Amino acid sequence: MEEKTVSVVNGRFNVEVMEAGEGPDLLFIHGAGGLIWDPFLEQLSQRYHVIAPRLPGTGGSTGVEWLMDHHDVFGFYWDFLGAMGVSGDVIVMGHSMGGWFASEVAAMRPERVSRLVLIAPVGLWNDDYPVVDFFAMLPQELVAALFHDQEHPGAKMMTAPPPEDPDELQAVTVERAKNLQTAARFLWPIPDKRLSERIHRISSPTLICWGESDGLVPVKYANDFNNAIAGSEVALFSASGHMPQVEEPEALLQKVNAFLG
Repeated sequence: MEEKTVSVVNGRFNVEVMEAGEGPDLLFIHGAGGLIWDPFLEQLSQRYHVIAPRLPGTGGSTGVEWLMDHHDVFGFYWDFLGAMGVSGDVIVMGHSMGGWFASEVAAMRPERVSRLVLIAPVGLWNDDYPVVDFFAMLPQELVAALFHDQEHPGAKMMTAPPPEDPDELQAVTVERAKNLQTAARFLWPIPDKRLSERIHRISSPTLICWGESDGLVPVKYANDFNNAIAGSEVALFSASGHMPQVEEPEALLQKVNAFLG
């Protein structure tokens, strides 16, 4: 995996990118927690050219002040792909907040998206089963909402004591604050930004993946996305919460590879 910084729109954005693999181009759009090159992305890169940018305002990616609202974000990803030299069809995959962005990217330029993979996306809203306000949750509450297995190493990592080293503690604190501040810029107060009025424009084959124990974005939304995107299909994962790519990476990868062909 190679990490680099790419200039987008003549330096308006300087975007940190993780990139690996050969094959069809695959844009991965991360969620509110930020970007981590995990085993799932590593395995994807064995078959695809995975391009994973950090959204401006997270990590070392700059230019978030140019993203005045969520519509600017959707256009940003197309500008980013242009800066990366991706001019043909692209597979788009997104998780959580990134799943919403991925949906909007596919709705904006449907002719360019060959396949769409949504992993527990936000973006739709139903008052009968609202998305949880994770900005107001304590760490232990958030872990319970995110994970099927509270003993999973990922869950343990989120509730681990803060680093004792002052420099490391400062780095972790700043990174978490930046991620939340950027997510709030586009998601708060509720993640309903009228995707429902644009989602019908998606024409690419779409796979909707959801953990059955998702306590953040109820699994009922899988049907809502399925009903809204013509020809889409749903894959549920019984031993996952909000992050099947973390709790059941092999099962998710098997389903994704079969879908992408």
